[in-house]
Amino acid sequence: MLVQILLLLAVLYVFLRFAPKNTLRFLSRLCIPFVRFYILRRIADGLEEKNRVNERFGLPSQKKPNGKLIWIHAVSVGETLSVIPIIDEIKKLRPNVSILLTTTTVTAAKQVEQRLKDKVIHQYVPFDVFMWIRRFVKYWKPSITIFVESELWANTLYYLHDKRIPIYLMNARISERSLKRMFLVKRLFGILPFSLFKCVYTTTPEMKDAVQKLGALEVQILPNLKTLSDKLPVNEPNKKKIANKVAKRKAWMAVSTHPGEEEIVINVHKNLKITFPEILTVIAIRHPSRKLEVQRLAISNGLTVAIYSETLKNRKHIKEDLLLIDEIGCLGDFFEIVDTVLVCGSLIPGIGGHNFLEPLNFGCNVATGKYIDNFKDTYTEVSEYCKIMSDEGDIAKFVSNSLEDYVRKSNIPSVANLRDDWSNAIKGIVDNI
Repeated sequence: MLVQILLLLAVLYVFLRFAPKNTLRFLSRLCIPFVRFYILRRIADGLEEKNRVNERFGLPSQKKPNGKLIWIHAVSVGETLSVIPIIDEIKKLRPNVSILLTTTTVTAAKQVEQRLKDKVIHQYVPFDVFMWIRRFVKYWKPSITIFVESELWANTLYYLHDKRIPIYLMNARISERSLKRMFLVKRLFGILPFSLFKCVYTTTPEMKDAVQKLGALEVQILPNLKTLSDKLPVNEPNKKKIANKVAKRKAWMAVSTHPGEEEIVINVHKNLKITFPEILTVIAIRHPSRKLEVQRLAISNGLTVAIYSETLKNRKHIKEDLLLIDEIGCLGDFFEIVDTVLVCGSLIPGIGGHNFLEPLNFGCNVATGKYIDNFKDTYTEVSEYCKIMSDEGDIAKFVSNSLEDYVRKSNIPSVANLRDDWSNAIKGIVDNI
């Protein structure tokens, strides 16, 4: 049995080494039953829209418009918000070109619905199974494809390259762990994952050097896309409702929290409650489908919890310890009201942080955790405005000082000059249609 397994692995190695494209296509077919089971699990967990799940198999739910089309893929909320300036620039340069925007997550799809509904066609991206990707590309027939950050799928890239559809990678940011895996694949199989891109745009000289070693033919350094994001929208009626419900309570926010971070925020709240008995902690969960999980955690810690979607409709005031935000698109309303903001995804390793520019654009007093691998380049531009927290004690002290003394300041310095660099890059891409 062991000999047979070793022989099978040896054969697989030879095929991957000398025919990687066809081997990966074959392996993706074998994975179909497992992918279908995985999708069912995601539906059960609220991570897929059941009525749109066929899109994940490459089946369209909307009609393709006539004329040229650009396909942009943004994985989740952060990437979706970051491509808004790109979409605006494309629309300005080529108003008659259609834009297909794909995402992976339900939360990102809701952002598209709220902020880009009239500018793009939205679909969920198909899983990287060759037959589904082929079906998807044949239907939409993109003239150009733009991927954002680090969403790299072999069958998709190979098929687009075979069809001579130019592929661009924007805001390329790959973690050290992922880079190590890519260099291992390069050594073992000779696969250069970045050789299929017409151009890679990254944010640092170090990342430029890495992707060049991994086969990128053309690399340009441009500012992080997230520095160009517009101020989040504010719904004035909702803002007034929230302000009335919070009343005069001292409040602070922890935004984009992940499992393992809510425990930290709850401990900080309990610490702060000794000094500020009426303190309100607002938690914006990164994936709202987790609200019951977070609610149970808070209750087990002896805290009372209000749910945003419920209190907005039928409550005059919020008297509970915590307010859980379980809806997408309302952070701007809260940033107008709550001065003190902790940006999460950064309190524990393995996530890489989230966009602290969003609350900074409102003049909030902002802090983040120390695990901000995805935003190191951005942080250098705003370090004097955003504090890094090392532990619960740091967070409690930051919030306490902010509640006592902070006076909302004007927004961070303008990044308008950075837009010019991106505008020129987008113009060069669009000119290739």
